[in-house]
Amino acid sequence: MAEELFATQGVSATLVGDIVTGAGQRNPSALRYHFGSREGVLQAIREKYLTRIEERRATLLSGWPTPGPRDPRDAVELAVTPLAELLSSESGRRYLRILGQTMYELTPEQMDGVEKYPSLAATIALMRAGIDDLPPRVVDERIQGTLLLISAMLAIRARDMANRRRPPLPLETFTRNVISMATSTLTAPLTGE
Repeated sequence: MAEELFATQGVSATLVGDIVTGAGQRNPSALRYHFGSREGVLQAIREKYLTRIEERRATLLSGWPTPGPRDPRDAVELAVTPLAELLSSESGRRYLRILGQTMYELTPEQMDGVEKYPSLAATIALMRAGIDDLPPRVVDERIQGTLLLISAMLAIRARDMANRRRPPLPLETFTRNVISMATSTLTAPLTGE
């Protein structure tokens, strides 16, 4: 229920009372006991999906043709594909809507914590390697901007599908387009110097 409320009402607009009521409970202490807070519920939702996404990305990495992922586009494809696959289920679309609302809050400390997810860490390392000619802080901003673009595009698509709006592009074309846009964001030359 919390997942649906976060996706439809918005993460910032969903209160503990909404989650408790939506779950058919009367006592907000039960939520606090199990999750600690509203943020704890949100983190439990994230972890559920991050584990699935990690497994899928690891499978993609292990099945990559020799010599394996090599360039920024490969890295972006590894970032996008498991997320785009979530569009096929209602629960996946809810998660993508939540991700789109919260991704902008990503902190440098959270980026440093990706080692918990080895295939994600490998994906980000590939992104870094592909643009390592840029200043380090620019590299960090490019990666964050790329991840924001990916999550925003998928969240919009998920919202449109949930609202039964006809998506303007077939899923395969949409996915390829997001990969191309995100790769361009990651690799654009730093001009004006």
